[in-house]
Amino acid sequence: MSGIAAQRRPDVMTTGMWRLPLSLFLFSVSAHAWTLDVSATALAVKTWKAGAVSGLAHDHVVRASKFAGSASLDEAGSPESLRLELVVDVNALTPDAPEDRRSYHLPNTPVPEKDRKKVKEAMLGDGQLDAAKFPTISFAVSRVYREESGVLQCLGKLTLHGVTKELRFPIKVKSTEGKMEGDAQVKFKTSDFGVKPYSAALGLIRNKDEVELVVHVVIAR
Repeated sequence: MSGIAAQRRPDVMTTGMWRLPLSLFLFSVSAHAWTLDVSATALAVKTWKAGAVSGLAHDHVVRASKFAGSASLDEAGSPESLRLELVVDVNALTPDAPEDRRSYHLPNTPVPEKDRKKVKEAMLGDGQLDAAKFPTISFAVSRVYREESGVLQCLGKLTLHGVTKELRFPIKVKSTEGKMEGDAQVKFKTSDFGVKPYSAALGLIRNKDEVELVVHVVIAR
C-alpha cells in the first residue's frame, strides 16, 4: 500500500493517521459514488490451539478495531468491478472480546481479562507481529471474476509483517438498492509471512500455523 506509506505529496490525502491516494478520495466524494461503509465493515482473524496440553488453552479471535480504507464499484454496482483497499492498525487489534467470540462462533467460555492482556502483549511483541516495526497490515483487491459455475473469486494482496502474498478465495455478495455486502473467509499460514505461531511450555501449548481471515465488507452509495 504505497499510498499509505508515502511521504506527504500533492497526490496524497491525509486523514488522521492515514494517508490515502487523492484520486481515491476524490472518487469517494463524487456524486453517486460507491464508498466503503467503515462502520459496518468488519475484519477478524481466527486462530486455533494445538499441542499436547491444548485443553488448557483457548482458540482465539482477533478483531481489527481500527482500520481505514477505500472502495469503489462501477455505476451498475457490478461485483467484478470491485476495488478495495484496507489498512489495519496493528496496535489496536482486539483479542477475544466476549461479543466477538459469540459473533465468530468460538466457544463462549469467557477469556479472563488478564489472559486477554497477555495474548495481546505476546501478539504485538517482536516474536510475533512486531507492531513496533510493522504497525499496519494491509489488504488490496486486485481482481474479482466469476467462474463458469457462477462462483465469484477474488484475488488480493495481503501485506503482513512486511511480507506481501497474493491470496485467492471465493466471495459471497448480497446486493440491495444502494448497498452491496461481501463476505469472505480465507485461510493462510502465518509462517508464510515470517510469523512463527505462538508457542509456550516447550510447545505443549501453541497455536496452529494456519489461521482464518474473516471479512465482511459493506459498500454503499
